[in-house]
Amino acid sequence: MQFQRLRLVGFKSFVDPAEVHIEPGLTGVVGPNGCGKSNVLEGLRWVMGANSAKAMRGQGMDDVIFAGAADRPPRNHAEVQLTIDNAQRKAPQPFTDSPMLEVSRRIDRGQGSTYRINGKEVRARDVQLLFADASTGANSPALVRQGQISELIAAKPQNRRRILEEAGGVAGLHTRRHEAELRLRAAETNLERLDDIGRELETALTRLKREARQAERYKKISAEIRALQAALLFVRWNDARVAAEGAAQELAEADRAVGEATSASSRAQTAALAALEALKPAREEDAVAGALLHRASLERDRLDMAEQAARAEVDRLTAEAARIAADIERETAMAGDAADELARLGAALQTLTAEIAGAPTRGPELEAALAAAEEARKAADAEVERVAGAAASVEARVNAESARKRDAEARVARAEAQLASARSERAALGPLETPEIEAAKSALETALAELATARAAVEAAEAERGDRARAEAEARTAARAAEDRLGRLQTEARGLAQLLVHGKREHAPALDSVEADKGYEAALAAALGDDLDAALDRKAAAYWAGADVPAPAWPTGVERLASHVSAPDQLKARLALCGVAPASEIERLARSLPIGARLVTVAGDLWRWDGFVQRAEAPRPAAVRLAQRTRLSELEAEIDAGKPALETAQATLKAATEAFRAAEEAVKTARAAPFPLDKAVTAARDRLESLGRDQARKEARALALDETAARLTAEVEAAQTALTETQGSEAPSETLDGLRAELAAARTAADAARGAAATARVERDAEAREVAGRQARIESLTRERDGWAGRAK
Repeated sequence: MQFQRLRLVGFKSFVDPAEVHIEPGLTGVVGPNGCGKSNVLEGLRWVMGANSAKAMRGQGMDDVIFAGAADRPPRNHAEVQLTIDNAQRKAPQPFTDSPMLEVSRRIDRGQGSTYRINGKEVRARDVQLLFADASTGANSPALVRQGQISELIAAKPQNRRRILEEAGGVAGLHTRRHEAELRLRAAETNLERLDDIGRELETALTRLKREARQAERYKKISAEIRALQAALLFVRWNDARVAAEGAAQELAEADRAVGEATSASSRAQTAALAALEALKPAREEDAVAGALLHRASLERDRLDMAEQAARAEVDRLTAEAARIAADIERETAMAGDAADELARLGAALQTLTAEIAGAPTRGPELEAALAAAEEARKAADAEVERVAGAAASVEARVNAESARKRDAEARVARAEAQLASARSERAALGPLETPEIEAAKSALETALAELATARAAVEAAEAERGDRARAEAEARTAARAAEDRLGRLQTEARGLAQLLVHGKREHAPALDSVEADKGYEAALAAALGDDLDAALDRKAAAYWAGADVPAPAWPTGVERLASHVSAPDQLKARLALCGVAPASEIERLARSLPIGARLVTVAGDLWRWDGFVQRAEAPRPAAVRLAQRTRLSELEAEIDAGKPALETAQATLKAATEAFRAAEEAVKTARAAPFPLDKAVTAARDRLESLGRDQARKEARALALDETAARLTAEVEAAQTALTETQGSEAPSETLDGLRAELAAARTAADAARGAAATARVERDAEAREVAGRQARIESLTRERDGWAGRAK
C-alpha cells in the first residue's frame, strides 16, 4: 500500500491545513522536541481507524481537536485525509477500480467521528478492513512508536502470531473471520434464545389452555354454587322464619314461667332468712369445738416425732459398739504380723551387709583386666589402619592405571569412529558445483521477462479502457442531452395538446381550422375575438355560414389580414373586412375605415369602424390558443427533427459501450495474465533461493567436515600415543595381594581384641550393677523395717 499524501486540519497542533507528501523511498520529518512530529504519526493512525483515546495521548477522543492557544480560538472539528495510490488495483471491493483512494476521518466536538472513502460515507469497520487487507492498520507493528521495540521483545505468543499474520498478508482474512464468528455466535445465541422463548411460549400456552379450561369449569361451578347458595339461603331464611315464630311462642311461655319463678323465689328467700336466724347459736358452738380439736391434733403430732427420735438414737449407739469391738480384734492381729515381718527383715539386712562387705575385693581386678583389654584393642586397630592405608594406596595406583588404559582405548575407538563417519559424510556430499542453479537463474530471467510483457499489456489495456471509457462517457453525455431535449419537447407538446383539446364539445370551433403566420396570432385573435369559438357546422347553435362581401379599399399602409391567415371559406368575408396597420399609424388610418371594417396591429390592438378600441393588454383566450397551436406545430417539427439525432446518439453510445465492455474484458484478461506469471516468478525465485541456500549449506557442511576430519586425525594420533604409554606400566598385583592378606589377619586380631575388651567391660559393669542393687535392697529393707516398727507401736 503506497501512501502519497497526508492532510491534517485542526488535528491537535495542526490548527491550519497542513499536508505531508510521502514520496517513494524514505520520507522523514525533522524538527525539535514539541514541534508535532509525533502528531503526524498519530494522525496517520487516527485516520486508519484508531479508537483508543489513550493511544492518542488523551482522556477522550475529542482531545484530538485543537484546543486553542493564547492567540488562537479552539476548533470545533478536526479532519485527517490520507491519499493512497491504487494503480495496481489491490484494494478490496468495492474500491478495486479506483486508481486513487482518499480516506478521511472527521470528528465534531461532542458528535463522534465520520469516515469517508472517495467522498462516500462508510463505517469505521470498512476502513479498518481496508488497511487490514493490506497487512497494516492503526495497531500494526509496521507503525513503530515509542516503546514498541521493548513491547515486541516481551510480546506474548498471540501478539507475535498477529505480527506473522500481518507479514503473511492474512490479517484481513482473520479480521473478517473473527467478525463472521461473532455474527455466527450472535445468530446462534439468538436462535437459542428463540428456542427458549418458543418453549416458554409453549409452556405458557399449555398453562393458559389449562387455566382457560379451569376458568370455564370455574364459571360453571360458580353458577351452580350461586344457584345452590340461593336455594340454601332461601331454606335458611324459611327455617329462621319458622324458628323465629317458635321462639316468639317460647318467649311468651318463658315470660309466664319467669313470673311464676319470681313469686316462688320471693317466698323461698323469706324462709331462708328465718332459717339463718335460727342457725346463729349452733354455728358459734361449732366454732369452739373446732378450735379445741385443732389444739389436740398438734399435741399428738409433737409426741409422735419425739418417739421416733429416741428410737433412732438407740439404733445408732448399738451399731457403734459393734464397730469398736471389730477394730480391737483387727489391731491385735496386725501387731502379731508386724513382729514376724521385723524378724525376717533383720535377717535379710544382716545377709546383705555381709555380701556388701565382701564385694569390693573384685573391683581392682576387673579394672585391670579392662585396661589391658583396651590397650590390646587400640594396638590391633592401629595395625589394621596401617595395613588398610598401604593396601588402599596400592589399589588406587592399580585402579588409576586401569582407568587410564580404558580411557585411552575409548578415546582411540571414539576418535576413529568419528573420523570414519566424517569421511563417509564428506564423500556422500559429492562435488560442490550444482548445475541446477544456472538453470534456475535462466528460468527466473525468462519468467521476469514474461511478467514484464504481461504488465506492459495490462498497462496498454488499461490505457485503451481509459480512452474507451472517456469516449463512452462523451457518447452517454451526448445521448442523454439529446434524450433530455427530445423529452422536454415531447412533454411540452403533450401539455400543449392537452390544453388545446376541447373536451367533449359536439362541434369543433372555427379556431381549430384557422392558422396564422408566425407573429400574427395576436392580430388574428384581435380581429375575430370570441367569434372564433363558433363552429363551422350549420347544426351548431352558433356557427359561421359564410358571405360574399367585397373587399374594401384599404388606405395606403394597411395590409389585408387574409394574406397572413389560412382559414376556411366561411371566414373569408370576416377576414376581408380586417386589415393590419402599423401601431404608430393605426389611429390615423382608423378614421377613414368603411362600415364594418376593422384594423389590428401585430401586437393585438383593435380599432373598429364604429369607434370601438381594444388594446393588446386586454385578455384574449383565442390569442393564447393560437400562440399555443403555433408553438405546438413548431414543437412537432423539432421533435421530428430530434428523433433521428437521438437515434444516432444512441447508436453511437451503444457502439461506445460495446467498445468499453470489450476494453474491460481485455483489461480483465490482461490482469489475469500476470497472476500465474507472478506466481511463476515467485516460484522460480524461491527455487533459485532454495538452491542457493542448499549450495551454501553444502559448502559450509563440506568445510566443516574437512576441519572435523583434520581435528579427529590429530585426536586419533594423540590417543594412540597415550595408549602406548599406559601399556608400558605394570600394576603391582603381588604386593596388593600380600597387603590384602595382612589386612585380613590384622582385622581378625582386632576383632578378637575388641571382643575381649567388651567382655571385660561387661563383667565390670555387671559387678557394679550388682553392688548398686544390693545397696538399694538394703535401703528398701530398712525403710520397710521402719514401717513395720511403726505399725507395731
